[in-house]
Amino acid sequence: MTLILTEDDIEKIIEMPDCLRVIEETFRDFGLGQAVSRPRSHTYTHLAPGTFYNFKSMDGCVPRYGVHALRLSSEVLQSQDHLGKMREEKLPLAPGGRYVGLIILFDINTTEPLAIMQEAGLQRMRVGATSGVAAKYLSRQDAEIVGLFGSGWQALPQVEALARIRPLKLLKVFSLNPVNKKIFARKLSERFQFEVQIAEEPRDVVAGSDIVACATNSSEPVFDGDWLVPGQHVNSLQAGELDVRTLERADIIGIRAFEKSLHFQQKASPESPFNSEKTKRYNPSFDGKLRALGDIVAGVAPGRVCDEEITLFGGSGTGPSSGLGIQFAAVGKVAYDLAKARGLGIELPVNLFTQTHHP
Repeated sequence: MTLILTEDDIEKIIEMPDCLRVIEETFRDFGLGQAVSRPRSHTYTHLAPGTFYNFKSMDGCVPRYGVHALRLSSEVLQSQDHLGKMREEKLPLAPGGRYVGLIILFDINTTEPLAIMQEAGLQRMRVGATSGVAAKYLSRQDAEIVGLFGSGWQALPQVEALARIRPLKLLKVFSLNPVNKKIFARKLSERFQFEVQIAEEPRDVVAGSDIVACATNSSEPVFDGDWLVPGQHVNSLQAGELDVRTLERADIIGIRAFEKSLHFQQKASPESPFNSEKTKRYNPSFDGKLRALGDIVAGVAPGRVCDEEITLFGGSGTGPSSGLGIQFAAVGKVAYDLAKARGLGIELPVNLFTQTHHP
């Protein structure tokens, strides 16, 4: 049987400790050459000024879990002004104002599809867990103050992961949306034991923080790299959040993999995908600072070596860094096993997804 899992199913069962465990194991395997991942691929089709259809896919195998995962997204992206800052928005254009993103989990021994999952919940948890693992190896062990940019969809898992790997005492949060910022701060105060403060200015987020966490979809830098001081660690989800100065000042730039993501578009397109501009802030002069997270976790490459270093874990577009299919194999297998144990999801005959004729 092939199990169909919805966002609601996954949110009932998936928790950060499990995600942190399997993501760390998976990156260790990747660093040791025991897991395999295909670089993320984007295919852009121009629709209107600043608007593209994008088909995105990635896949990877983690043999220790016996699964291979394919993650795919069918989306329309639009560059929009949000409170004076440009950012990349995914438009909810599917029927009912919904989005399209799926994970297909395959058994590598029988080849059958074990599960088809809506990916939003697993997506944000694997991002948060990966940031947490990166901070475990790149931030100072005595880090206890976090400055957070963003109060949206990706922000909470970032906090959950950091709270699991460091004994946090204070979190400062800044967002361009004053209403969201207050609601999010209140939610954090109710959920965690550490103090939560609302930052009035971006500089307040960076000043005095041991870890600066960025969880936005901004196409413009959210802070000035000159504000950083020795000993700080920066977690970023995507290149638009960072300025060139941050890349220049970082002693280490952690990335998910050295293989670059692939980008394709119509030859007759009147413009390039808008995310191409923000990736130009990275240049080859920074290549010597790059260290793959899997290599760090596996001990193949060093992480932070002294308390005075400025370290950075960069998201998509920071050098070759991009999401990996192995991340979805890891968290997808966790979700599948928990759902089977708890009787969640809809089971469909596997014959619907297999065939008798030789391909």
